[in-house]
Amino acid sequence: MEQFNRYFAIFVSLLFFGFGAYILVSPTFSYLSKEMRVIFAVFLFLYGLVRISRSFFRRRDKDNS
Repeated sequence: MEQFNRYFAIFVSLLFFGFGAYILVSPTFSYLSKEMRVIFAVFLFLYGLVRISRSFFRRRDKDNS
């Protein structure tokens, strides 16, 4: 189960990166200004980075214990 949780956390983190890229380049969100799309995409990229780093640090701490 722990293995599944780790892979799921990485998958969700990659989803945040993908959704950020989608918002940045997709014409679907053309009603938003370019600045708002960039701000929202950067927020999603950073949140995905935080989730991935937290997952790796949690694994490292478990391995050291």
